[in-house]
Amino acid sequence: MNMAPPPFLLLLGLLLSSPLFATQVIADDCAAVKAKYHCPDKKHRLHLSFDDGVGSVTDKVLDILKREKIKATFFVLGNKIDCSQYSSGKSLTLCQQRFKTLQRIKREGHDIGSHGYQHLHHSELAANELKQTLLKSRQILAPYLTTEPPIFRLPYGDGWFNRKEKPLAMQTLKQLGFEHIAWEMTAYDWNEKFQQGDKILDNVLDQMCSGRGRDGVVLFHDGVHENEHEGRLFTANNLARWIPKMRCVADFKPLLHFKKKLKKR
Repeated sequence: MNMAPPPFLLLLGLLLSSPLFATQVIADDCAAVKAKYHCPDKKHRLHLSFDDGVGSVTDKVLDILKREKIKATFFVLGNKIDCSQYSSGKSLTLCQQRFKTLQRIKREGHDIGSHGYQHLHHSELAANELKQTLLKSRQILAPYLTTEPPIFRLPYGDGWFNRKEKPLAMQTLKQLGFEHIAWEMTAYDWNEKFQQGDKILDNVLDQMCSGRGRDGVVLFHDGVHENEHEGRLFTANNLARWIPKMRCVADFKPLLHFKKKLKKR
């Protein structure tokens, strides 16, 4: 025999499902986030970027970004989508999967930049080798680069961090028509010691809110540069949980909001 639930349970169900209750829960959660990280009432501005892909988790990241209505930037390694290097077998099949994901990134309106053909220390390359590997990355990615000038991010930040001591990488990028995109904040999500709980979120919000705080581009990873296909599982599995907390203290903006000299192709 079916029995109707007690009136107080019906009332509780109506309360929990009401928009006012949901709004209050979000407000309370955001108040806690602001208090924990000492964030100002005025929101920061943030752009999500992802390095070292395309990887096995990139589609999951794209699903989250689509649901959250966020446009991001993906800095892609050319060798991850250069399927001409394989004749057959599992490696070719996986490369074709990554290539389809690259097409999806562009189709869904995200920006795409080069992260080089391989994940190299570009400041350590001889001039001719440096030029050839940059040209190879552009040749592979040319149909998918989304800005003019095309954008590039140096792996490890090498050649950018140390550009005064070793200027050749940045000079060559400029000569070849690339615009280098660095970052104002980093999640350190590649570091295993942060891959537990919310330590990666802590890294981002501490940088965003501490002192005078920061606006701009934050560095995450969707790929693992040492692995042909593997992605950053911890990042992909937790990004959906972190975004609402980031949204408490920041408005997500497209890359061109910060990089005014860039134009969409």
